Amino acid sequence: MSLDRPHTFYIVDDDPDFVNLLTILLEHEGHRVYSDLTGLTAIADIAAKRPDVVLTDMMMMTVDGLCLSRELRKKPRLDKTKIIFVSARQGKTWHDEAADAGADGYVEKPIDPSKFMSQIETILGAAED
Repeated sequence: MSLDRPHTFYIVDDDPDFVNLLTILLEHEGHRVYSDLTGLTAIADIAAKRPDVVLTDMMMMTVDGLCLSRELRKKPRLDKTKIIFVSARQGKTWHDEAADAGADGYVEKPIDPSKFMSQIETILGAAED
């Protein structure tokens, strides 16, 4: 999945400022963006909207990113949706945990806004292979 055309993204992160930053970066590139500040309410909304890509934090209250990813992977209607973690949790262990939960990729916080879109495109390109 390359980003040569507009995609629909869904951001799940409990930090509204970070959600706003990602929204600005994605919309600047012409993408449609939806978001939620909690994994619990995001699950049904993601299932209804069927985005191309879900960007989720790992550590959130109630339903964390790992649980969110596992729940989304149970939904056949979302089988083509890519899941990318954007988390402050660093290191191979966390990357592996995310992959085990069904993630297609991982970006560590803090992000570099000038490199973020190329990181996402690289992950999505690798997910196609």
